[in-house]
Amino acid sequence: MFITLLGIGSETLLKDFDAARIEYARKHPESGVVMNAGEVVEILKVSVPAVAAAIVAWLKTRPSRKVTVTLKDHSIWQAEGRSIAEVEKLLTRAKSIMAAETKKPALQNKWPRT
Repeated sequence: MFITLLGIGSETLLKDFDAARIEYARKHPESGVVMNAGEVVEILKVSVPAVAAAIVAWLKTRPSRKVTVTLKDHSIWQAEGRSIAEVEKLLTRAKSIMAAETKKPALQNKWPRT
């Protein structure tokens, strides 16, 4: 299972995978290959329920997050607002998965106001 991460902040999904102990590997393009896409990660030991739960939790954290699942029949589904069970069903039929952060995360002020 491969997931494409798009947008600044989309890599935070990997923190949720780490917390759920989902093993993954970052895939890097071959040297000299120009990519017009985000980072790609491969889920190494696929546990569909765990991946579905991590995706649903990640989506609930910020409304600007989107996960698009393209099924093997080429139909496209959005994971937002779906239950873990519904996302599991989508993942079992997935051809490709894209996770996106559509807004730049707010910078936290490091200096206290006086």
